[in-house]
Amino acid sequence: MQNRSSSSYTPHHDIGGDESAYGPIPGAKQVKDLMAWEQQCHSLFVVLASKKILGTDELRRAIEALTPEQYERYFYYEKWTAGMVALLLEHGIITHDELQSYLFGSSSIEIGESPKSPLFSTGDSVRVKRFLSNIEWRRPHIRTPGYIYGAAGTIERVCGRHGDPSFLSFGLEAPKVQLYRVRFRHRDVWPEQFDPATMQGGMDDFVEVEVYEHWLEPADQSSGHSFENNLLFDHSSGDDCVDDSHGHSHSHHHHHDMEDSHIHESRPTVESRAIQREGPPTPGKELFQALYRVLLDKKIVTSDEVRLVSERMDTAAARLDGASLVVKAWTDPGFEARLLDDAVSAAAEIGINASNPNAPTVLIVLKNTPTTHNLIVCTLCSCYPSSLLGIAPSWYKSREYRSRAVREPRTVLAEFGVPLSADTTIRVHDSTADHRYLVLPLRPEGTEGWSEEDLRGLITRDMMLGVATASQR
Repeated sequence: MQNRSSSSYTPHHDIGGDESAYGPIPGAKQVKDLMAWEQQCHSLFVVLASKKILGTDELRRAIEALTPEQYERYFYYEKWTAGMVALLLEHGIITHDELQSYLFGSSSIEIGESPKSPLFSTGDSVRVKRFLSNIEWRRPHIRTPGYIYGAAGTIERVCGRHGDPSFLSFGLEAPKVQLYRVRFRHRDVWPEQFDPATMQGGMDDFVEVEVYEHWLEPADQSSGHSFENNLLFDHSSGDDCVDDSHGHSHSHHHHHDMEDSHIHESRPTVESRAIQREGPPTPGKELFQALYRVLLDKKIVTSDEVRLVSERMDTAAARLDGASLVVKAWTDPGFEARLLDDAVSAAAEIGINASNPNAPTVLIVLKNTPTTHNLIVCTLCSCYPSSLLGIAPSWYKSREYRSRAVREPRTVLAEFGVPLSADTTIRVHDSTADHRYLVLPLRPEGTEGWSEEDLRGLITRDMMLGVATASQR
């Protein structure tokens, strides 16, 4: 199996059949709830779209404008957040200064636009800060390497003012910040490479690193480290270790908070504990919360508007209107015919609005038969009948599902527990524009005479996407 032809340019969001995105489909057999900020993010966009401030196609364009590295690295709602920020800045709805003030507060030295005169001069002793909680969310695009956290050194050169790359990575206008070249003694940064008994390992070796001003603070001395033992990779079997098999730290030392001095602990121990405590970095959460506060204060949206949309999405998932369409079709042949011919009108007959809340969409219902199985995917993004099924599951939005479903649907279905015989035809429907698709699953044999309530108990969201069958229940 080969990758798609490289003879013509393919945008990085267009990953249908692209083997570089292959892998196990994450959480295919699990239900993963959205975090609170993710659901708020989705709801905020729906409100902005309903006010005609932003549109679905605009958001797609903004997300597609992310660099390939950003597109691959950002989680789903981090892409949405970055896209909304870029569009609202582009339209002049918000300003860079407003967003920055909510992100970083009023301190211009800690982060953001640094004073035009450098705080430090050549020869000054400085220390790299160990942790900046208010910018750590932008990892992995922090341009300060972790191996010098806490290390003291000397300003070797003042490099001038440059755009902050952690802003640029989100497509934001980058404030100018001072950059320095800092010299560190090699034996301070990598003490395991130096043998003090023999003086071997580079007594006078140095490593020089470019560091932005907001990562530096004055130091009393030009060398040394804020940790007593600053080995980055400690493979010893001492008391302080992290057992990766279950993610718990075991230590016989007294534990302190990150804000306290850790002079009695190794750097790996401190950093491991910080990672466990803070959890994985979430750039979207901090950026989204800043964006949301700006829009609330400017009265572009209200918290009640966003909350009501969020409640409707929760209700849609619990109500599962798509299941009502399936049950009605299973029990009323006339309705089934109308549903397959004009799903929007048929849904309206029983009081269901089949269009998505953030954009006018047309519903198409596809019937499974004993010899035909339908599978739904969106290879370009995550188009999905959310008004009927609630918010799309994580696996549906994943790169792995989007790339593989159109190219190896039988393998994908087998992973979901739906092995199909060779004489069953699979029809994959790539929802790339303004239609949304819903699968009408086969009614299981032996359910004749069942009540609508009992039939409804058979139906799941995944059946209506084609990755499950009613006979499995």
